[in-house]
Amino acid sequence: MGILGKLFGKYLLVTNTVSCGLMMGFGDLFQQGHEHWKQCSRNESVSLQSGKLLKLDSETKIDNEINSITLPNIDDNDKKYVHDYIRTKNMIIVGSIQGPFHHYFYAILERTIPKKDAVSLVKKILADQFIASPACLAIFFCGLGALEHNEIGSIQNEVALKFLDTWKIDWCFWPPVQFINFLLVPIQYRVIYTNLMTMIYDTFLSYIRYDAEYD
Repeated sequence: MGILGKLFGKYLLVTNTVSCGLMMGFGDLFQQGHEHWKQCSRNESVSLQSGKLLKLDSETKIDNEINSITLPNIDDNDKKYVHDYIRTKNMIIVGSIQGPFHHYFYAILERTIPKKDAVSLVKKILADQFIASPACLAIFFCGLGALEHNEIGSIQNEVALKFLDTWKIDWCFWPPVQFINFLLVPIQYRVIYTNLMTMIYDTFLSYIRYDAEYD
């Protein structure tokens, strides 16, 4: 038995757990890069608008009050990318916690609904959306809240605020992904396939958790 045979055979649980954690980490890596790029774009926009304002004041000399406006202080340090490794580490830990759940969930689901006909596929997708999805979102929000040492009340408020919106996006993203998964992907590769898709989805989760604006 080769290395791949062992990874997707005897050590499948370890493979699924590690891959789930790593994909969560990569998703956060991409999202942090996007957040930095977006902040730099905002700063450049503010600098451009400030320059136009000063030019207008210099040319017209009409409104002396413009001189009293305090403009944002933007220096080169604001453009430097500083990665939050603790945040990524927490995302990896939460992903690793989700790994065993995915492993056993898909194994049990396959034994419970082994067929690949249309009705069985719909049942699997619904089970994934109504069981796996809420469970993984709960692990995500509660796990990160605990790792960041947030109070229980704060974690509950975040779940109440963000859970439903995140689950709505879940319904748009995962049913077509899981249709392919349940129809075409062999059981031993399903968690890996899900983890690869999760890397894309985790970029959104990282955005929801750290960058989305909620009133």
